Amino acid sequence: MNFKLLTYLFYVLGFIYTQVLNAQIEQDLEPQDSITNSDHNSEFQTQFFKALSERGIENYEKATEVLESLKNSHPDKAVIYFQLGLNYFDLEQYSSALEHLKQADQLKPDDYAIREALFKVYEQQKDYNKAIQLARELAQKNPDYFKVLANLYLITKQYSKALDALSLAEDKEGFDPYKDKLREVIFETYNKPEEAIKYYKKRIKLQPYNPLNAYRLTTFLMQNEQYQRALETSKSLLIDHPRFTRAYVLKTQIHLKLDEVQHAFDALEVIVSDRFLEKKFKVQAIESIKAYVEEHPEYQNQFVEVLNMASQTAENSASFLDLGLFYFEKDKPLALKNFRKALTQNPQDFQILKYISVLELQLNNPSAAIVTAEQALEIFPTQAVFMVIKGQALLQQTQYKAAESVLLEAESYIFEENNLMLQLYDSLQRVYTALNEEEQSKIYQAKVKQLREKLK
Repeated sequence: MNFKLLTYLFYVLGFIYTQVLNAQIEQDLEPQDSITNSDHNSEFQTQFFKALSERGIENYEKATEVLESLKNSHPDKAVIYFQLGLNYFDLEQYSSALEHLKQADQLKPDDYAIREALFKVYEQQKDYNKAIQLARELAQKNPDYFKVLANLYLITKQYSKALDALSLAEDKEGFDPYKDKLREVIFETYNKPEEAIKYYKKRIKLQPYNPLNAYRLTTFLMQNEQYQRALETSKSLLIDHPRFTRAYVLKTQIHLKLDEVQHAFDALEVIVSDRFLEKKFKVQAIESIKAYVEEHPEYQNQFVEVLNMASQTAENSASFLDLGLFYFEKDKPLALKNFRKALTQNPQDFQILKYISVLELQLNNPSAAIVTAEQALEIFPTQAVFMVIKGQALLQQTQYKAAESVLLEAESYIFEENNLMLQLYDSLQRVYTALNEEEQSKIYQAKVKQLREKLK
């Protein structure tokens, strides 16, 4: 499971918890919840509510001290162990949290709040088997936990159970964008597109007004290499939802798979001409065609024509950026021209600023490269790549001491042995040679030689 997917999973788990976990029992004093019904002993109440007050201001250590003293004099009160568990959890002392919550659970079995807090500890400790067992129980009272279960089953690669849990969530609460996205992630990770195809066919009948169902069906038909059926589905989608331009992104990819290149270009024209389609979908379609053109250079001119058309109508920098990348090795002045147009539409884009400064340096315009690098460093003050470019530009201008200063600053920000470090060492070696500092020049010359061997 890749990092991006794990990040998404933990994000959505956190999102659910914020809605369903009410770990602070002091905020829920319902009469029927016997865990909060302490006796009327005034000393106990005074100390207990002092602990709640300390917890309320996030002074968990002080709250724990008060509760530990109460535990000694009232060893049979579940509420004390429960509150200790909550405070130890917030102090990140998870073993102690688990110990006290288990004790609370023994004293007051099957209490929802206690079991919910126990679940949170198990999930944090990645004890997924116990977390799943508790989530199943909690879901009987709170259907939100069916979504939690789906996430846990996904993390533990129990994909079929994940889909079943999500279906239960849909039965209880209906459809919504969150569950739809989660289901899509499960299907993609499960890598059984036939399951997804079966599901989205049903969803289209249930929600014919929602174009995303047919869009997702088309995606999984493509994943299952059923390109002709995918094409038919995308056509039906556009008949029912003619303004859903995103469908043309899939059409572009399908036509390329079917070697229907002209149809792919026709779809691309629709995509790049749509001022309202999100940039990421335009980039997705452009990248598909670009990869195809690199293997079939006879379509290069047609591809450039479409991008040129897009650059005249687009409201974002995607088309100019792609034109710049396309011409980067073929025609550097033309590449620079397109990158500058992209920058006017997205003036704080890291990649565009980098491409512009590199090209200005390569085209022997060190003054412009310095200006661009300084502009970038105002936005990204710790990005060594712009320091190196500025240093190289100063070196071109024979401003050796200024170049030395900025390059040495860059050295403090480069930690990985890569091509940027190699450029830095090479530039410093040239600076010290120009300054007649032979000893320093030899040091960096040796570093260049050593790193170059490592990077081979």
